Amino acid sequence: YMYLPSALIYHDLKKVAFFPEIEKKYNPGPGMGQAFKHEASGNYVMKYSCGQAFQFLPWFTVANAVAEPLGYPADGFSRPYQVAIGLGSLLIAILGLWFARKNLLEYFSDKATALALLGMVAGSNYLNYTAIDGAMTHNWLFTLYALLVWTTIQFNKRPTWARACVIGLLCGWAALTRPTEAISILIPLLWGGWEGRLAFLWREKSKIILAGVVFAAVGSIQLLYWKWATGDWVVYS
Repeated sequence: YMYLPSALIYHDLKKVAFFPEIEKKYNPGPGMGQAFKHEASGNYVMKYSCGQAFQFLPWFTVANAVAEPLGYPADGFSRPYQVAIGLGSLLIAILGLWFARKNLLEYFSDKATALALLGMVAGSNYLNYTAIDGAMTHNWLFTLYALLVWTTIQFNKRPTWARACVIGLLCGWAALTRPTEAISILIPLLWGGWEGRLAFLWREKSKIILAGVVFAAVGSIQLLYWKWATGDWVVYS
């Protein structure tokens, strides 16, 4: 989240000099847990990759627009920002369940799908990451994966350039949110098993290449940030 107020309100993404005052006022701590000081450059580097910041951006924008009219400081941390991120996270979680349902209905009955969704929400940490820790990456990534599975199913039914582009975007966005999610590329590559898969991929190779280019372009945003902030293309954060 620190990417957003640092870049869009304080215009200080390298030094984060505004944070001590914010920490004193709101105590979001403990300490500067979102960034660390890069020894070679002397600049602060965000600890987490920036994909989640892009997902927060619409909700942050709304909060930034209404904060002062509602009588709150437009400082990135006051109550409107907290409420916007909380509600946005809840809506995204519900959207993920909706697409998960669409995916399951491709293969299972409505009753089986309902039971699966109920079991997942009530029997896993999904409820926690919706009702309490919604601003963490977990449910946002769940929704990205649900969208990726749905787009992959549609691409296998009717391969189009637009769907290939969306697949690349979703895989890149997942990796930009948490780098280990680069493994998401296996979903569109392996969906449906091996029988006839290689022939399908070869037949649609131009669209697969497009998806790969979009994936790389989205993922490169983090590399560009690291280069800008530190002079190094890759920073172990």
